[in-house]
Amino acid sequence: MNNLDFPKKYYITTPIYYVSGKFHLGHSYTTVVADIFARYYRLLGSDVFYLTGTDEHGLKVQQAAEDEKKDTKEFLDSLVDYTKKVWKDLDISYDYFIRTTDKEHKKTVQEIAQKMFEKGDIYKGSYKGYYCKGCESFFTDKDVSENKCPIGHEVTIEHEDAYFFKLSKYQDWLLKYIEDNPKFLSPESNKNEFVSFIKNGLEDLCISRHKEKVPWGIELPFDKEHTIYVWLDALFNYYSALGGSDSEKFKQYWPPDFQLMGRDISRFHAIYWPIFLKSIDVSLPKQEFAHGWWMSEGKKMSKSFGNVVYPEEYIEKFGSDIYRYYIVKEMPFGDEGQFSKKSFVERVNSDLVSSIGNLLSRVVTLAEKRNKENGFNFFKDSFAEEIESKIQIIHNHYKEYELSKAINEILQMSYALNKYVQDNKPWDLLKEDLEKFDQVMYVLLESIRILALELSPILTRKWTEIFSQLGLDESNLGHKRLAFTNTMEGKTIKKQGHLFEKIEIKE
Repeated sequence: MNNLDFPKKYYITTPIYYVSGKFHLGHSYTTVVADIFARYYRLLGSDVFYLTGTDEHGLKVQQAAEDEKKDTKEFLDSLVDYTKKVWKDLDISYDYFIRTTDKEHKKTVQEIAQKMFEKGDIYKGSYKGYYCKGCESFFTDKDVSENKCPIGHEVTIEHEDAYFFKLSKYQDWLLKYIEDNPKFLSPESNKNEFVSFIKNGLEDLCISRHKEKVPWGIELPFDKEHTIYVWLDALFNYYSALGGSDSEKFKQYWPPDFQLMGRDISRFHAIYWPIFLKSIDVSLPKQEFAHGWWMSEGKKMSKSFGNVVYPEEYIEKFGSDIYRYYIVKEMPFGDEGQFSKKSFVERVNSDLVSSIGNLLSRVVTLAEKRNKENGFNFFKDSFAEEIESKIQIIHNHYKEYELSKAINEILQMSYALNKYVQDNKPWDLLKEDLEKFDQVMYVLLESIRILALELSPILTRKWTEIFSQLGLDESNLGHKRLAFTNTMEGKTIKKQGHLFEKIEIKE
């Protein structure tokens, strides 16, 4: 039996999303990946806290509400309802959904700003430079090219009195921290980029806007004429969601074990966030991971290119499981992913229909033909030991946040099971050697139970259908052990139709 090690507690976060319109593939990818890790560690027995939410302050939101001729809070409420519906349709199992307009969050952020000010890390100065509304961020000359920010948004020149945070004070400390904690920033390419950026020198960060320019924000507690820069506000959602450092929940879950984000916002998390935490003497997250961008038709997804993929269209047509599987299988975790309708069809029909679905169908059909009243007796052979070794390999990949490798290993498990069927020819054994048939069937049925559990963080609905056909109870913890056991002994097999149907998409 496998003895898989797992953390007693596991705190995982997505970024909080800017609610200014429909969510696209990139938003759903981040949230689904985090959900997979959360579900995997729950399966093992960890006390998981999975946080997501919405970033609701700043000029962009304020102007979007004005464009819709709506009260800002009313506008936000409708978009939050939309966000929660998308996550529900995708079976996102978050434990808490935070909004930066929540009273407790506002109170916490003001307390933090006051603490930083009293420590001398925030000071008043004058700002003149580039501001990007799309990023809600200020940039220096070296960041701006052809009047655009590093990710291509238009910038404007702003000049005003403002408050600044002393990033420069913590530059050497941050470099040493990254060096001493090699897993803090992932993947390696991302870490190298930020180490180089920090070594070039950190400039102090503007952390406020005049209230008359950006009224939709949290007031600075020591100067009511200014609102807090949205990233100082937004990043502390991970902290405020637990009730602040004095709360029992904070003591239970802090620090975050894994913080996932897209590459476009990784600078804020890799540089500002650890420095902000150091300023208030709070321990840092264990690991941050920045995944790549989705490409479509050879270009980064963008409304201007007309190549944006919206999850609702695919969920409605094919169901959440198929969509979830495709996006995490198709994008190498940490690199760019290429989306195409052709690859969607090929991936689903090859992996889910031909390998996993057909495997289940063949095995339960043969089991039913045996018509064995008391089910099959426990049996274990060398192939069962191979399955146990795969459980450990998959677990090791999860521990190292090698999601693509974990999923590939799960798929390899289904291939190995199909080969085991072909090699043992149970259809012949059914006629010639019932004892051997029963042994082969037990190994197959128990291995498929394990396969269903390995798939359960990804295929959040279909795994229960597999369990149902195997005569198992999805709510029974004894049926959910990730090890080759006697669980399938005596179970009544119930064939219930195809797990997946072949799909096609007309161009």
